[in-house]
Amino acid sequence: MKLNLVGSERQNKIERMPEVSPLLQDRFFDLSIDMLCIAHFNGNFLKLSAAWEGALGFTREELQSKRMFDFVHPDDRERTLEQNRVVRAGGKALGFENRYLAKDGCYRWFRWNAIADMDHQLIYALARDITESKQAEEERERLLRDLQTALAEVKELREILPICMYCKSIRDDENYWHTVETYISNHTKAQLSHGICPKCYEKLKAELGAAKHV
Repeated sequence: MKLNLVGSERQNKIERMPEVSPLLQDRFFDLSIDMLCIAHFNGNFLKLSAAWEGALGFTREELQSKRMFDFVHPDDRERTLEQNRVVRAGGKALGFENRYLAKDGCYRWFRWNAIADMDHQLIYALARDITESKQAEEERERLLRDLQTALAEVKELREILPICMYCKSIRDDENYWHTVETYISNHTKAQLSHGICPKCYEKLKAELGAAKHV
């Protein structure tokens, strides 16, 4: 009997809880850190959260004045249209990534989650700006490529090189002799610049000075 009373009181409290007002719903939209949007199946934005303006620089009115695909990077547009077709057919977008045009002319990387309301032909979506993490990932990949290239070059030069004890030319695998500069240029991607070391400079200076007195 006591358990039934407790259950009834809990149910009454739930029933008495106020509904979320449209004003609070708008506050949720405007205060969201992520970019929230409601779009029609025809490709137009119907409602956008304030985070869109901070991410892209366009006002919400400017974003709603065009179809959302007009802001997508040309190289990502076909993928985006295909993903949109999947969502409109009842599927979901989970972690979908594409690039969106910003007002300053650059493109920002977005990661999307989206689902369709088939009865009302609407798409509810959340996008997150991942541009910085994408740039960091690209930088890591570039550094890795550079490291792999450097290791490959070191591997090529790691073997014992036959070098002339007089002229310092190096013999290649086909028994041809090359200058050090030519051999390094042919076997690595290094670019050589020529200068003169202090020891050679002093030697050359002395030789030039002696020549003047002859």
